Amino acid sequence: MRGFLSRYLCADDRRGIYTEVTEAGLAALQAAGPDHDAALERALEAARGIEELRSLAESLG
Repeated sequence: MRGFLSRYLCADDRRGIYTEVTEAGLAALQAAGPDHDAALERALEAARGIEELRSLAESLG
């Protein structure tokens, strides 16, 4: 595990397990944001060039 998430048991029901993003996880998420956004924009741009996907891509973009 990379330390991006921590898990802890539900206090009321020991069958339940919660997951929480750690500081390291938040930092990784923020660092990945620009690359993720750029990849998403490239995918949407490609979809705009496909007639069947154009309206969907435009509504998302």
